Amino acid sequence: MKTVVILFAGFSGQYAFETSFGNFSAYDSALSWACTVPESVGTVVCAAKENAARCEAEARKNNASITLIEKDAWTVSTLLETIAHVCAERGADAAVYAAFDCPFLNKAVTDELIAAHKTYVAEYTFADGYPYGMTPEIINKDAAIILASLSQQKKIGSEIVKRDSIMSLLKTDINSFEIETVLAPKDWRLYRLSFECSTKAGFYSCRAVYDSHCNTDNAEALCETAVRLAAVLKTVPAFYNVHIEPAEEGSVVYSPYKAAYEKKYGTAPSSQNAVRMTLEQFAPLVQQMAALSENAVVSLSAWGEPLLHPQFVDFVKAVVSESGLSVLVETNGLHVTESLCKEIKAIADGKIIWIVTLDAATEALYKKMHGEAGTLSQAVAAVTLLQTHFPENVYPQLVRTNENECELESFYRYWKDAAHGGNVIIQKYDSFCGALPDWKPADLSPLERNPCWHMRRDMTILANGDVPLCREFLFDNIIGNAFVERLESIWERITPYVERDMNGEREEACRKCDEYYTFNF
Repeated sequence: MKTVVILFAGFSGQYAFETSFGNFSAYDSALSWACTVPESVGTVVCAAKENAARCEAEARKNNASITLIEKDAWTVSTLLETIAHVCAERGADAAVYAAFDCPFLNKAVTDELIAAHKTYVAEYTFADGYPYGMTPEIINKDAAIILASLSQQKKIGSEIVKRDSIMSLLKTDINSFEIETVLAPKDWRLYRLSFECSTKAGFYSCRAVYDSHCNTDNAEALCETAVRLAAVLKTVPAFYNVHIEPAEEGSVVYSPYKAAYEKKYGTAPSSQNAVRMTLEQFAPLVQQMAALSENAVVSLSAWGEPLLHPQFVDFVKAVVSESGLSVLVETNGLHVTESLCKEIKAIADGKIIWIVTLDAATEALYKKMHGEAGTLSQAVAAVTLLQTHFPENVYPQLVRTNENECELESFYRYWKDAAHGGNVIIQKYDSFCGALPDWKPADLSPLERNPCWHMRRDMTILANGDVPLCREFLFDNIIGNAFVERLESIWERITPYVERDMNGEREEACRKCDEYYTFNF
């Protein structure tokens, strides 16, 4: 079976050319792997304009023969049309497709994939259970033609290529294709490892694996090493949860916030003595977030009602001014207005997600869940208004408790209907390490405990700058203050906790917590 290797270089090349793997870069390693693909009739690099010259120069340096195809932007349709054309032009039976920034593409698993593709006369073959970046996708030449045509009929066809674009397109008509799967001997998906170098997090993770001196040619050994390294599982924060506004309306039954705030500071969060974060304090933090993480989601809703902050719009503007940062706002919706929507849309369209806490399908239950602040109809009206200005980025939410379990199905069916937006979040109940009664209607925790996602990916910053080890600690277990220390220093201070957690040595509160398996961004 003749193959042609397609290396896609349409992603950010910021770290792809860094020589951090011995004397090689991730791109160098991908080129080296391409030369090992059986019965290959050549390597084609599909590059974005920003990467094209470097891809060609590095290939020459490595004495690697490539054909470069450069485009300003690669859509899913354009990519599949190119794959189909290259297969026809080269007389290849199938394309072996991978990203150019993956330093650990594995020859043995690639050979296994190609053998399965050939044996079962598949149209598409992929590996399941391995981390992203270790294995390619195999696409039959005829399937590439069909997929190119299918992509033109689907919305996804006009979208910029993502790492899972081909599989996402296949899923729209999956029963029409002969698909084969090679299963990893162990399922490593639980850890969400991703060995690619388009982001700082991915690059750090790859470098940590390489620096561990494990056998990177052995897929299983590499994965087993990776899941035991804190430097792989904890790279840079992906989610910053910032407490900008202390005041909160009503009395949400599943929130420990008001009681914990009063206990800690001796005043109600809605009192005049409560301290809100200022824009002057927040702006330097945003710059540090961008420098530390490069790509992250910044929530303005750690506690309190963010829309009560008089400078809320300026806070949003500060975040979205950094190219790699986006905003999450969780609100009761009672202060959403047409003018606010227009103002935010003008500065943050496409870079903001809204979550509106409803928690009920009827007015009576909404009152039980939220107290006397507003009505369900007001909150629903806020969702509708937000959907008008931010389609696809608005999520009505229900936090699942014993109290509202009776309305879960009706809530889900209503909001999942495309006529009402199609987006919905069903959030698990959180007792905050036993601070609240156990009101969860179902135990969703895994049988085997995994290392806590939140310590590995999140940073919570309180209104006074204090940084707790985790949001679950509320206002206690403070490990630093973001107003007087660098975020990077505070983030490093969390690493020993992560290492102990990985070894089963947990804080007392952590042992009571079942949020460890939940994932933000």
